[in-house]
Amino acid sequence: MPVSDIACLGDLLRVADLFSHIVSRTLNERLVAEISDDHVSVAQLGAVRFIRLHRRVRMGDLANGLMITYPSATNMVNRLERQGLATRGVNPSDHREVEVSLTPEGMALADRIDEERASRLETMLGSMPERARESLSDGLYSFVSAAVGGSLALAEDICLRCGTRAGSGCPVASLNPEAPCR
Repeated sequence: MPVSDIACLGDLLRVADLFSHIVSRTLNERLVAEISDDHVSVAQLGAVRFIRLHRRVRMGDLANGLMITYPSATNMVNRLERQGLATRGVNPSDHREVEVSLTPEGMALADRIDEERASRLETMLGSMPERARESLSDGLYSFVSAAVGGSLALAEDICLRCGTRAGSGCPVASLNPEAPCR
């Protein structure tokens, strides 16, 4: 398919939108609502996952990692604390800093969500022929690499802040191997 073919681009944009909606709704919104009985929002789950991936997180790092303001991060942590999912304390090496960590309930929720996301994705991929799964994986990797190009600023903007789960197979991390994943 020539890239300049407008009809093909329209079809590709539509399929990309559908893919995005499937991931967003099936693997995020509906899943969070089902597992948490509508007690946790997708944004709150993002905070829980970030905290889990980074262990003891300073409030400022949470705000930066979620790309929200410091007051918004504070409000998010307040809600997570009220739900028994997170706790805050003082950084032992710098008593001026606030650290946030997950409670056992918060860890269990994050684990359960991640396990269910993986299971649902596995089910979806399992209904595809093996060659199509490989093509999807190769295509997504190539798409991210091409979209980011050599732009470190864009790479920084779209980085998922994988923390302890960062891997060498990340097309974003491969742009700047000197900078550790956060």
